[in-house]
Amino acid sequence: MSGIQGYIFRQIGGPLLFSIFVLTGVVWLSQSLRLLDVVINQSQSAGTFIYLTILALPQLMALILPFALFLAVLYALNRLYVESELIVMWAAGFSRWIVIGPVLLIAILTTAVAYLFNLVVMPAGTREMKNKIFEIRADLVNTFVREGAFTNPFPGFTVYVGENNAGGDIKGILVHDARNPKAIATYMAQRGQLASTTTGPRLVMSQGNVQWLEGGEGRLKILNFEKYTFDLSQFDKQSNTRVFEASELDLDRLLNPDKTLSDKQRRKFISEAHSRLTGPLYCLVLALIGTTALVGGNFNRRGYGRRIALACLAVLAARLPGFAFQQMTAATPSMAFTMYVWPMLWIAGLMFFLAFPRFELLKRGHMASEPQPEPA
Repeated sequence: MSGIQGYIFRQIGGPLLFSIFVLTGVVWLSQSLRLLDVVINQSQSAGTFIYLTILALPQLMALILPFALFLAVLYALNRLYVESELIVMWAAGFSRWIVIGPVLLIAILTTAVAYLFNLVVMPAGTREMKNKIFEIRADLVNTFVREGAFTNPFPGFTVYVGENNAGGDIKGILVHDARNPKAIATYMAQRGQLASTTTGPRLVMSQGNVQWLEGGEGRLKILNFEKYTFDLSQFDKQSNTRVFEASELDLDRLLNPDKTLSDKQRRKFISEAHSRLTGPLYCLVLALIGTTALVGGNFNRRGYGRRIALACLAVLAARLPGFAFQQMTAATPSMAFTMYVWPMLWIAGLMFFLAFPRFELLKRGHMASEPQPEPA
């Protein structure tokens, strides 16, 4: 790479990192609200929230990288145009490929990073995040023991804890079990403790009573006890099933889904696999769109606002059908080829326009080597 190409590479690299940072922050804020709800409802710490949001970031990178690269290319090339640096290069006899080369190089590197995130980092991070959320939701201590609050961990089941000490002692316990309308019972105890046993979790209550209506109606019955063990294993079993989502699985498991899965799930997994393989290609597509908008035509002293606006529309025209093709593949796996053909057509077409500038072709019927200044 020549000194000029290295200079252009650096001019694009800085805005690229800045764009990634800004777009990641914007998308992260929207995603973090969902995780914040889980953390607050399950009484987790700020450290847990930060850990979960870090694990969620790889999911965003595959979507963010192409758009960040597009913004960086537009910004860098437009600035080089405005400051007449590109005009000086071309006046000195340099080819337009002195600019296109660094753009292609940084686009290829960004595509490689996107593949790394899509195929390795993203499934591993998502799997760890889902496992952590599953553990949080399955944690009976956080589900049942919320100091000074009535909680409903399950329909028809209400728990109140007056005080939860650091040593694990619980004071002021109320448990109202109304899951069976014919056997509604209320348990009250001065203190208690959650215990894990070989047969499942137990809530051991001390110095309390249980109240119920005889036969489900009629006279109130009260039974005092010194110690009472409430079986929680029935609740623990409800949270032992871990269902893996498509975003958590590696590429091999997506392309070869378990035969026990439903046909709809298998199609979804296959669609996700092809999406991971084709998504990074849009880094090249969007980078070429930005380059074509500013390098593929004549020099214009009045600026390039119109071309930039058309480039933004072209980005939407290139990327949105990709999402539609993914949905088509989820319904009909044989349509997966469209997910590959579409970005490749854009790449081929844009490379053609860069090699044979369309403005010169239309005006003169032949290719010009470099864009020429327009008359004042």
